[in-house]
Amino acid sequence: MSQAGNEEKLLKYLKKVTTDLHQARQRIAELSATSTEPVAIVGVACRFPGGVSSPEDLWRLVAGEVD
Repeated sequence: MSQAGNEEKLLKYLKKVTTDLHQARQRIAELSATSTEPVAIVGVACRFPGGVSSPEDLWRLVAGEVD
């Protein structure tokens, strides 16, 4: 292949990589913007044996080192 042909292939490849990089940076910016949104916990549920029916019951068992 000639020098001009190699340079043409390299230029085409560099343009593709540059486009891919630009798209990746845009996607990262989009994801970063959404990750700053606050998180709201609207409910908690527990299903444990031993009479645990609430988060408070669970923490009492943990604090008391109950098996």
